[in-house]
Amino acid sequence: MNDPIEPEEMPLDLRLAAIVTLLSASALRGPTVAKSKALCAHFCAALADDALSPRLRDALEQTLAGWRAIECHPASVTVSQCPLTLPGQSLH
Repeated sequence: MNDPIEPEEMPLDLRLAAIVTLLSASALRGPTVAKSKALCAHFCAALADDALSPRLRDALEQTLAGWRAIECHPASVTVSQCPLTLPGQSLH
């Protein structure tokens, strides 16, 4: 993950929506190098916004630190369906 991604300018609420979408896709279909890079870029751009509340800033900083520690295989790909998780269904 050496090549940084420069995300487009966007309002904070739209950036947070992009973060939630990427986190959801990573949880449902697995993280990839591209998703990890995009998440880190969006976290950094969101943290540059002075309008963040202290609690939200702290949560984003902690989450960014976790995603920076993730190392995906360069050839990782998204799986089309995880066998134990389906939207709206939980298997125990």
